Amino acid sequence: MVHAYNILLVSQNPACTVDMHSGQRSRVRKLQYIAELERTVDVYQTLESELAIRVASLLQLRVALSMENSKLKQQLAKLQQQKLIMDGQHKSLRKEVERMKGGLADSINSQIRTYTGSNTGAEAVRSEVSWLKLDIGKLNLD
Repeated sequence: MVHAYNILLVSQNPACTVDMHSGQRSRVRKLQYIAELERTVDVYQTLESELAIRVASLLQLRVALSMENSKLKQQLAKLQQQKLIMDGQHKSLRKEVERMKGGLADSINSQIRTYTGSNTGAEAVRSEVSWLKLDIGKLNLD
């Protein structure tokens, strides 16, 4: 019965009624705040899940790109090595062509000296030399 008496006293006292309504409003605000925090937590958890998926996808992409980068680096190294080999071969062939040009010129000069006694033979050799010089000129590798 004491309980009922307290309620009766509270309802008769206007100051107690104001305090009771104020307390109820405070509890309602607190519950609203808690509900808002729970919604915020849900939003952040959803965002975290989406970001985790995105991070996993980006990590897979990074691994794939790293593998492709390694393959490209290997190809580049092979091509650089092939270029060095081909440059060496080219240089060697140019030296060989120059050596052969020099040897051919020496051979032709010695033939001209041999045939200087007869005019027809010398002219034939000279025309052959001219023709060979033109043909050798086409061998320029530059």
